[in-house]
Amino acid sequence: MKKVALILLSTLLLTACSNTSKNNQSKSSNSASSTATSKTTTKTSSKPNFNKKYPGFKLAMIPTVFQGTWYQTDRYSKTARKFIITKHTIMDSVVYQKTDPNLNHRSEKNNKVYAGDASMVSFEDKNGSQWLRARGFLDTVDIIYITGTFKGNQCLYLAYSSDDIHSAMFKDKKAALKYRKYDFSKITNPLDEKNKL
Repeated sequence: MKKVALILLSTLLLTACSNTSKNNQSKSSNSASSTATSKTTTKTSSKPNFNKKYPGFKLAMIPTVFQGTWYQTDRYSKTARKFIITKHTIMDSVVYQKTDPNLNHRSEKNNKVYAGDASMVSFEDKNGSQWLRARGFLDTVDIIYITGTFKGNQCLYLAYSSDDIHSAMFKDKKAALKYRKYDFSKITNPLDEKNKL
């Protein structure tokens, strides 16, 4: 009887160990599979499509003075976020310039045509600074990037359609953090000598 009990107990232990091993292998392969899937998803997503055509628009080329990695933050953050502008993108949004001034791209009829991750841009020189105006095709408000310097640091001031400066992004990450609590609404001219050292 003792032998039978020992055999049963051994069989139960071996079966339990075998099931645990199979479960761990299954979990491990599922984990590896989900890791591979997430790596694949990360690699394939967020690639801008420069070949997409929009009626009345052409692919825009952003001037080099705006291009590069900028850093922005706010008074409540202790870290700076990257903001990347390339030759044809603002972050991951591909930029276009309007070629047909009579086109109403925001009509209800055109909502599907112009929907997507794209922005329309225009460029101008104003008061000695270069301005980049950007907005989504269906948006009504521009975000304006204005070249300037702040206390000797190269920056892009940010404003809305009313040209009111509300914040800044810096080429230097340390400068972005240093001036995160500064009230940029005090700036009226991006090239004003008071902004420099």
